[in-house]
Amino acid sequence: MFKRIKEFLHKIWESGRINLRDNTIPRAAPSVEEAILPFDPEDYTIHPHELKYMIDSGRNFVLLDVRDEWEYELVHIEGAVSIPLGELPRRFRELSPVDEIIVYCHHGMRSLDAACLLQQLGFKSVLSIVGGIDRWASEIDHDLQRY
Repeated sequence: MFKRIKEFLHKIWESGRINLRDNTIPRAAPSVEEAILPFDPEDYTIHPHELKYMIDSGRNFVLLDVRDEWEYELVHIEGAVSIPLGELPRRFRELSPVDEIIVYCHHGMRSLDAACLLQQLGFKSVLSIVGGIDRWASEIDHDLQRY
């Protein structure tokens, strides 16, 4: 990831130099393609078996459920804290930015958004469960209700 950022910054630096041969002035801003940093979801995710290992080894972390309240009441992973994604921007202070946080939702999309949001807010270690509680129930805890 850092290599890509370094290449991106180098590209901007090089495009910003004035070409003395044809006396052109560089663009004031990079193009859309240059401005968008590459996003790799793998940097923000954890697979259900990895989470199971963390739980079994007694690792200390916060398990955050960002589904709606009715979904949490229907089924949730034991020990999870419930903060629906829509409430997270105003309730994020209920979490500590130094804690390791594992986020989940139904299929993994809302939790990925939540993980990115929390990292932008200064949280250092936030990961989203790939496939959400649905994949957790199908691979790890077969007793959990699927919906």
